[in-house]
Amino acid sequence: MLDKILGDRKYFKLLFIFYDFINTLALGYFGIDFNPLSIVVLIYGGLIFIYSIIKNEFFYTKNHLLLIGLYGILLFIATYLNKDYSTKNSLLIAIMQLLIFTLIFAQPKSMTLKKLKQELHTIIPFTCFLVGSASLISLFMYFLNISGSQNGWYIGLVGDRLFGVYFNCNPASFLAIIVVLMSMIAIRNHYEGSFLYIINIGIQLSYIILTQCRASIIILAVILTSVAYYRFFRAKELSTVKRVCLNVGMCLCMLLGTKVVQEAAFIIPQIQGAREESNNRFQLEKIKEIVSLTMTGELQNIPKIIDLADEVSSGRITLAKDSLKIWQQSPIQGIGAGNFRNMLVDVTQSDDWGQQILHSHNVFMESLITAGIFGFILFILFFIKTLFTARDILLKYRNKKSYFIVLLFIMIFVSEFIGGLFDFGVFYVYSLSATLAWLFLGYIYWLNDQSDMSLVDDNEIAIFNRYELLSIVYHKEQLESLKPEFEILDSHYQDDDYIMKVQYYLGQSSFTYDVYYTLYDQKDNIDKKLAREFYTLIEDEIKNIYKQSQIK
Repeated sequence: MLDKILGDRKYFKLLFIFYDFINTLALGYFGIDFNPLSIVVLIYGGLIFIYSIIKNEFFYTKNHLLLIGLYGILLFIATYLNKDYSTKNSLLIAIMQLLIFTLIFAQPKSMTLKKLKQELHTIIPFTCFLVGSASLISLFMYFLNISGSQNGWYIGLVGDRLFGVYFNCNPASFLAIIVVLMSMIAIRNHYEGSFLYIINIGIQLSYIILTQCRASIIILAVILTSVAYYRFFRAKELSTVKRVCLNVGMCLCMLLGTKVVQEAAFIIPQIQGAREESNNRFQLEKIKEIVSLTMTGELQNIPKIIDLADEVSSGRITLAKDSLKIWQQSPIQGIGAGNFRNMLVDVTQSDDWGQQILHSHNVFMESLITAGIFGFILFILFFIKTLFTARDILLKYRNKKSYFIVLLFIMIFVSEFIGGLFDFGVFYVYSLSATLAWLFLGYIYWLNDQSDMSLVDDNEIAIFNRYELLSIVYHKEQLESLKPEFEILDSHYQDDDYIMKVQYYLGQSSFTYDVYYTLYDQKDNIDKKLAREFYTLIEDEIKNIYKQSQIK
């Protein structure tokens, strides 16, 4: 029992996801400033950490873990040393960030493909249910024109933007995008209730559009372009120039389409008399002016360009300047986690930024400010390592059926990272999207270190284990027709099961493998088309078994 609770991190990940989900809600509106689940997470995480050390479950030699682990340690030290600004909440954030790096991002030595799939099969439905419910309630708040403010926090409609039940619509929209990607993984792998995942995608896309989060619209355009390109154009023989032009064209079409839908979404509130249509979120006229002034090449236009850019970015240029002032207070060690707002008020002598300005709104700037110059260097090295890892794994799976799922894994992290360039990003334990991004990035690193593995699950195929039995639902006569890829050498019944010995042919070599089949009396439950494609479905697994076996 202890090995299951402490050795299988799936349960801790589920708890952490639920904890982070609670943190994304508008707790401040109700005057709640502490999530009691923090205590449970800390105790559970601490026990797993100790257990992992005793069982030697950490990958100490992996350089990406060393880089991000050292970053987490520097962040904690900086938080502890800045006692003038650090609170109990600051230390809590720093500790939680370490838990994310060591127990969610880092995979244990005992991780297997089977465990990874089991985690996905549990985490994806759980997360989609939580976020789907929250986003659906938020949509009802939109259509019913429900809004309010209390304790400096908002719910429902805020101006012409939908916050809903979340404390901030920007990280909520990033979370919605990640849930869309997770739903696509579920649909691709034939999870139960695929139609519910399709409905969830519609709910999340609606919420994203109504938030009017500009970063999310850009992320959504990139994702939809990537998916469309993979689905329709990847296999076609096109020149590099044509591929670039095609991608740019699709991305622009996605952005235009999203803008059209956004404009149409204003109709309902206008009918209700809740608000008037506002175009100041995208400020296209100011963007045109910035481009025009830039094209002149005249130096005297630079101050005007900066002012316009600051207006378009909702004050992010000013925030960046103030963030550099904060960094100058502690350039070497950094200010630590959770201290940004207090130092911002102290340095600028102003409290005009509002309750929700908790960070610098840029992931690189944030790493520099919170962990100092050495932490910043570690993060840059980790970022470069991640770019190469993403490239390597895409090349590794480019001709595999699992390519699309690997692409979705990468897009989950990319979504959060792009969001982190403008708003809440990859370092915040009060953002569920950040935790999910680290989780899937950990899967990417682990998969890249393994031999080729199939991430594709098919409806009537259970788990194909390396040295265990394969459970599927086909009759003997159907399998005997699947030649010439393999030959049935021997077969016999055992109770209600059917066991056969199969010889697989791989090039000039072959090896035998025992396969276990569960017989069904109702023929209607058997997918004959899937049976005909049996070898294709498990080809990757068979080759992997052959590579790792001693049979030649």
